[in-house]
Amino acid sequence: MTDAIILSRPARLAAGLTHASDEELEYLFTHKRIQIRLEERFACLPDSREAFSLAVNQCLRFCPNISVYVPPSESALTVECRELSRRIHASRSNLIPVASDDTSDFDAILNVGSKVAEGLPWITINSGGWVGRLAGPGSGVENLFWERQPQNPLGAIAAACLGTGAVFLHIIGQLPPLAAEFSLFTHECATPGTLAAGPQLPSFPLTLNAFVVGCGAVTNGWAYAIKRLPVIGELQAIDRQTLRIENLGTYVAADRGWLQQPKVELIRTLLSPRITVTPRPEEWEFFKIRLKYGIACPDIIVNGLDNVETRHSVQRLWPGTLVDMAAGGLTSQVIVSQPSKGGMCLLRGLIRPPDEMAWAERLSRQTGLRIERILNEPTMPITQEDVEMARPQNRADLERARGRLICGHVTRQNLEMEEVDPDFAPAVPFVTSWSGVVGAAETLKWLMGHQHNLSLFYQKSFQSARVRALNMICDQLCECHRLNPFTAA
Repeated sequence: MTDAIILSRPARLAAGLTHASDEELEYLFTHKRIQIRLEERFACLPDSREAFSLAVNQCLRFCPNISVYVPPSESALTVECRELSRRIHASRSNLIPVASDDTSDFDAILNVGSKVAEGLPWITINSGGWVGRLAGPGSGVENLFWERQPQNPLGAIAAACLGTGAVFLHIIGQLPPLAAEFSLFTHECATPGTLAAGPQLPSFPLTLNAFVVGCGAVTNGWAYAIKRLPVIGELQAIDRQTLRIENLGTYVAADRGWLQQPKVELIRTLLSPRITVTPRPEEWEFFKIRLKYGIACPDIIVNGLDNVETRHSVQRLWPGTLVDMAAGGLTSQVIVSQPSKGGMCLLRGLIRPPDEMAWAERLSRQTGLRIERILNEPTMPITQEDVEMARPQNRADLERARGRLICGHVTRQNLEMEEVDPDFAPAVPFVTSWSGVVGAAETLKWLMGHQHNLSLFYQKSFQSARVRALNMICDQLCECHRLNPFTAA
């Protein structure tokens, strides 16, 4: 049952693509076998090792049966992968080292290097600079283009996402023949060997001061990438939830040791010590109250949210740059909003769904407190009147909390009493991580001074392998032209 919970989000996505049931896809993933390989001449390269490790990490989150081949000199990598498998799947950990010539009886083979083996379910990945590359089965490529470039983990992480996505799609019979490379610097997609590697990373650390709002799957991908970049600084990390076992299927920084811990603490520990993270395990709207008491809004905010109302609320702080990361199905999306330069804001870029529940209504249903109390008096104590006016099923809990601040009671409810959602959204780690690494690349480009003239609207589909990157502006009727302090008259 535990594996079924971990695999539930990837299985539901696969079920939607194949028209099979969730249960059939869970069974499929627990019985398929994947081999992940590291070519000997690539084993000494930090970027190739990075791509290999993340590919194992991501594949483990939808298939527990992973075999690895690394050159004998790199046996420590096998130990690391085995330990990661144990931390994700516990007693179901089946990660097995194999011999270099053992390529039979695998449902998919993912190779980090340049070799492409015909007649096998063989997928090859590599990277150079800001560029990640992929060649899949039937692509007609005999050797995937590669040339040595200065170290850059962004391209390596991108390559791992591409390869893991190809493995996932191949297993469920949805992978078209494909050979392509993708640049995280220019957002182009082209034939391997076509795109420029992009600028070298800074030789000295750059200082980031930001808010990170939402610490879920895409933010795991962002933080995983940022940790590997020359970045230091301070963050305020805001998220109201704890980590649950079903999150292990999509959160590349998480394992069983973090279950029932606040998600903000996971991000804090991951980025320590180079980046000091202040964890804020609370509602975004409650965190905003702190802005009146000494916490200043930074020049850049990073979003990893799935709620449009909250994303609009973050936008209305009007930071100079807002990096908004999201994922849905097999599509990754990143919006870089710079309304200070006349670009599009999230108020126009994201339309709130009609069925999305307002945050105060959600909390009212969860706690029994009146909406107006949550909206207007969140720092006031819970009173006897609150208890008496609550729904019967909430009164006992509110009676125990009487005298406690409303915001504190809500925070406890969020962290300790979140219920299982049977209508959870399907998700896979390579899509969420791709959103995260694109967001990390945009964050680094901002720190390096490579900023957009207008706002960026970026999407990549793993199903079609298509990318679009548009420069967007808001029309004159948008709220940002009236209320944005950079543009308002």
